Amino acid sequence: MQLIEIVRQYPEVLAQFLDISGVTVVMILDEDYRITSCYGNLTHEINLPRNPVGMDLSSLLCPFEEDSLSLALSDFSSGVVPQIFQLCNTKDMYRCYSYKIDSGYLVLADNIGSSENSVLQSMAHLNNELSVMSRELSKKNRELQQANATITELSRTDQLTGLANRSYFFERLGETLSLTQRHNLELAVLIADIDHFKRVNDTYGHGVGDEVLRVFGTIIAADCRYEDFPGRYGGEEFVVMLPETSVSGTQSLYYRVRDNIIKQNMLTSPDVVTFSAGVAGYEHGDTQESLLKKADDALYEAKNNGRDQCVVYSP
Repeated sequence: MQLIEIVRQYPEVLAQFLDISGVTVVMILDEDYRITSCYGNLTHEINLPRNPVGMDLSSLLCPFEEDSLSLALSDFSSGVVPQIFQLCNTKDMYRCYSYKIDSGYLVLADNIGSSENSVLQSMAHLNNELSVMSRELSKKNRELQQANATITELSRTDQLTGLANRSYFFERLGETLSLTQRHNLELAVLIADIDHFKRVNDTYGHGVGDEVLRVFGTIIAADCRYEDFPGRYGGEEFVVMLPETSVSGTQSLYYRVRDNIIKQNMLTSPDVVTFSAGVAGYEHGDTQESLLKKADDALYEAKNNGRDQCVVYSP
């Protein structure tokens, strides 16, 4: 029978041994490293008048060459990570194994001799140095993951409007189109173009023009549903992908955005910002290019018809 099987079958035997052991110390800590239970001979060794329940672990054990005490956690299934600490008052050394448990931490410790033992001192130094390096590596890995996430986000985002840029929009459209084809779903796209945008730049300056683009992108994003996906198509053109949506539902988005653009009063009266839009729905056999081409054709028709309107593509 394996040892772990014996422990599972007779846990009270091991618990009784650890409770009376003069060699092994068992401590249970809360999340703040305060001792909630302590078993073994630690109380006797450090000449405490009472069991150290309620004390901070750092008042009993001191790490080597570190500013603060930190536990390196072992794993019940994959392996153990020993740490060497000194008793703060006697400098005797303890080898500790720490585990995360529901109530905090479990620490098993055994005395390995005096701090005058140079071999043990070297082991302790190397062990704690390894522990510090492991924590630093984990920190650097987290920082690298965060940096990579930031780089990915920047590579996908139009910096002026905060919407998806053209390349990322095409990537998402390709994924959604594949699902649409596979499950026979509806899909619509809307391409919007701000009317007479060159006149805005020429009359009010490029700073105001940029602000119009930024506000326009903000309004589109706010008026979309969670599953819709807006992006900046280029220049003063914007595009929205609307999964599982009909062309009539997409027209509704146009009118919501139109009403909110008018409410903004971004230009000096009587000038107002308007925009034209073309809408196309997915039909069997459509590709990204053909679907967007249909929406673009509808947009072209809207502009030719006088602008400030939405046209649905029809063959």
